Amino acid sequence: MTPELTIIVPILNEEEQLRCLLTDLLRQKSIDFEVILSDGGSIDNPAAVVAEYQRFCGYSISLQVGERGRGRQLNAGIARARTSWLLLLHVDSRFSDELALRRGLDMMKGFGTNLVAGRFPLRFRHRDGRAAAAGYYYYEWKARLPREECIHGDQGFLLHRETFQRVGHFRENLPVMEDTDFAERLRRIGRWVLLPSEISTSARRFETEGLWQRQLLNALIMCFRSIGWEAFFVDAISVYRQQGAGGSLRLRPFFRQVKRSMMRLPFKQRLAIWFRSGSYVRGHAWQLAFALDAKRAFEKGVPPGQGKARWVNLFEPVYNLLTDNPLGRLAATLLLWLWFYSAWIGLLLTERTVSEKKLEPT
Repeated sequence: MTPELTIIVPILNEEEQLRCLLTDLLRQKSIDFEVILSDGGSIDNPAAVVAEYQRFCGYSISLQVGERGRGRQLNAGIARARTSWLLLLHVDSRFSDELALRRGLDMMKGFGTNLVAGRFPLRFRHRDGRAAAAGYYYYEWKARLPREECIHGDQGFLLHRETFQRVGHFRENLPVMEDTDFAERLRRIGRWVLLPSEISTSARRFETEGLWQRQLLNALIMCFRSIGWEAFFVDAISVYRQQGAGGSLRLRPFFRQVKRSMMRLPFKQRLAIWFRSGSYVRGHAWQLAFALDAKRAFEKGVPPGQGKARWVNLFEPVYNLLTDNPLGRLAATLLLWLWFYSAWIGLLLTERTVSEKKLEPT
């Protein structure tokens, strides 16, 4: 049968997760879809996995092989899709609702092609059955908000091809956050809606790298993406490659790269980047109050997204009144500068302490 929906999944050396995803999709009912796996050069033989599943699964699977880079892989997969409706998924995405795709597509068809895209409410899956922590709850609730930079690719993007074409392709020069960049471009000219069923994603990266380390790096990246400092991403690609895929995330190389990239710029350009970054941070300070709301709701056992944002509602109007002006943005810039260099020194001292302990005789 002609599929109604094309699911595009970028992959790179994810055999175990790939098998789990393809098995999970077998459970989806009342919908015909095809799956395009856009591979960026895997060495774990995804073609063998595809051939195995093609023999018994009830949907079409194809493998697209191209250059590495999630934005590039997504664009290549979309170009090959046979349908007008597209669902962009991460390989570790799962659905507990057997009608998640059917319900989501039916909802989106009600909007037609009017620059509307859908994303699923997010949940994290934790390994070894460990209980969810307040930090993960915070991001689960935040992913349900319609605010700036709260929408990411691990929620799945469900949209019409015409919407994709009007927003434009995924950027291929970003090592990460190409999904957030696309979501923000769409949000500026259209709107996002929350789909009926939840999607879960693995917390493996955060559990391996460290939740705060990964989120701090993500915050830096989102800031530089938002202010248009593209030179940072050109320089940072090599740092990403050096870090590899496993182990605790080391932040100091990224801080060092920021400093190096800054020092290559004329003084006035450096000031401009600091000021734009400070303005960006000022506009996201609401998250401090939101963290208090999330902590309170988590402790009460309220499901993500159903808590009351009392602290945000109290904090944000007063804060914006006092800081949404040139003086307030300048103050935010100075605080950001002080924080950055304090964090840099702290990371340096921490690394030295760890190195000294490793050298101590046992």
